[in-house]
Amino acid sequence: YERNSFYEIADRLGIMLWHDFMFACSLYPIDDLFLKNVHDEVIYQVKRLQSHASIVLWAGNNENEAAVAQNWYDVSEEQMPKVKDDYRKLYVDIIMNSVKEVDKGNNRPFVTSSPSNGLETIKENYIAKDPGDPLYGDVHFYGYQNDSWDPTTYPITRFLSETGIQSLPSLDTWYQATNDTSNLNMNSSFLLHREHSQNQITAMIYHIQSNLPVPITNDSLKNFTQWIYLSQINQAMTLKSISDVCRVHSSVNMINPNTSQGHTMGLMYWQINDIWQAPTWSSIEYNLKWKMAHYYVKHMYEPVYPIVILTPYLANLTDKNARISFYVINNLLNETHGQLMCLVHTLNKFSVQLSIAYDVALDLTSMQHVADLSYTSLMKRTSCSNDNHCILHCSFDYNHQHYIDQTLFLTQPKNYQLYQPNLHIENIQQITSTDIVIRITATRPALFVWLDISANRSGYFSKNGFHMFEPIIAVTFHSWVPITDFDRANFDLRISSLFDVTQP
Repeated sequence: YERNSFYEIADRLGIMLWHDFMFACSLYPIDDLFLKNVHDEVIYQVKRLQSHASIVLWAGNNENEAAVAQNWYDVSEEQMPKVKDDYRKLYVDIIMNSVKEVDKGNNRPFVTSSPSNGLETIKENYIAKDPGDPLYGDVHFYGYQNDSWDPTTYPITRFLSETGIQSLPSLDTWYQATNDTSNLNMNSSFLLHREHSQNQITAMIYHIQSNLPVPITNDSLKNFTQWIYLSQINQAMTLKSISDVCRVHSSVNMINPNTSQGHTMGLMYWQINDIWQAPTWSSIEYNLKWKMAHYYVKHMYEPVYPIVILTPYLANLTDKNARISFYVINNLLNETHGQLMCLVHTLNKFSVQLSIAYDVALDLTSMQHVADLSYTSLMKRTSCSNDNHCILHCSFDYNHQHYIDQTLFLTQPKNYQLYQPNLHIENIQQITSTDIVIRITATRPALFVWLDISANRSGYFSKNGFHMFEPIIAVTFHSWVPITDFDRANFDLRISSLFDVTQP
């Protein structure tokens, strides 16, 4: 339970809170003293917090219905009826009834667990056979065994309330925990000690190798720095892939008529922040530096959002049934008219092979399936002889505003022939007490361009982890505090791209 200021900020900013009670991933005692303690805790906290409009839902626990239903803890067949009775006693008789007793005037929903099946769970006496059924309630999903960039690996849910993947924090954050650079490699006992989820380093390497080039340098610290960078690309792209699946299936028009799956009404990822320096699922590091994923998450929830999908995923150019589908989502409370512009780029030079434009008129809170194009016929209109020569880049503009870009990889980035982009920070200029404008130039396109700043500067960039398809671009660094010592010559700023990983 957070301090009052947390809820006051959420109220003021309009942030909706899914509020668990403090029970998760465990079995709990059901003696009278413990139940009284829980009852008193729930009554106290609900009375303290019920006035906050930001709290939109109470949840009795995290994953305990699934733990009982799927017998995570190897309970014997003889003991299972008692475990289920104890579960209902704690979460239904005590917690749910206590919440309803105090919060009855707010019509605020209460779910006994997450994931859960809503009314279906109640029908099954609060322990559903499959609490993660995508047709009901909410779902938690972690697909560690699958290609996490592949949208077809994700369930089509009503609400995806927990999902994510791990990444490594930056060197600046690691240096808060160790001064010994021998600790900073993927196999060190130091790193493995701080990895508290079994086999996650192995899974991380697997996911990176599936889609990205791996470091080849013999410089140990440089090698580890590149693994950090790659892990953050993988996390960012994973969350983007999940988000795109959820958002494209948010429309009732996208409900699958055969399975009834779809109409996804929400997505929450695990997790936003960290309590120490370690490999975790966070998008913000312990020292508050944004990982690449946080820049991507910032755009994932944009109210106007284009999505481009290749079906089948990573289809070969010879597949005559493959198609590229274009969608635009409008979550604004007004009608929207704009242009979806898509360009096919090569990576060896700044060259547009093909441009496609669609005028799009969107009703309020709607999604439009703009077009389907044959992948084979589209690429025949370019000079791309292979799917590892070109990239499709789309953007949506309306009311003279440029909304989020979308890049469609036609093969895994590890398969692209990458060229030296000669990234250069041409100019740095302070324009306000807290804002620094950075002018970046390149001679060729660059993928996953990453800006990093010294640890003594706290703030974030206007964008990061972006793809550069034009020779000049400007990015703003927003400092959390006024910058009173700006010196262009000594402003510690570093820039890199995926090309650097391919070099010794």
